[in-house]
Amino acid sequence: MPVFFYSLVVLATSVTALPPDAANECIAENGDNALSQQSFGAWTLFHAKCSCMLSLPGSGDSSFDMLVVKATADQKAPRLSVMVSVTQEFPDDVEYFPVIINDKPIAAGAQPKGGVFLVELEGHVDWFNEVAQSAQSGTISIGPYSFGSDQSDKAVSALRTCYTGLEGK
Repeated sequence: MPVFFYSLVVLATSVTALPPDAANECIAENGDNALSQQSFGAWTLFHAKCSCMLSLPGSGDSSFDMLVVKATADQKAPRLSVMVSVTQEFPDDVEYFPVIINDKPIAAGAQPKGGVFLVELEGHVDWFNEVAQSAQSGTISIGPYSFGSDQSDKAVSALRTCYTGLEGK
């Protein structure tokens, strides 16, 4: 189990200068350490100071992750990133990956760049609702990667509860 489980997010973000109020924000992308973890079937929920991450292992040493960040104490809605990470770099000729949950295409997708290990999923999707519903048939497919999602409703509920308990900075 990696101690710095958020280090994958650094691959997707490149920060050269922090915003002026960054000293007053809790920033998970800098390597928020997991303080605890909890399992819900195949899902693992990592709880840290600024963030919570729900992770589901998949085919081909891939993982499907939902990361919520609470940067400030007065922040109401989480900063949400939904991503797929792999242990071997995506090849140069990767096509746009469709997302299918419960055998139903959803309005999201991802286009990994060759040579990277992580791609954030794009689209205007209620990820909390869509993923929670995957407990019914237990499948999430993103391009060639598939994820067995037993207890997704419990895992997503725990992610929301985890976010509510975050203090921000």
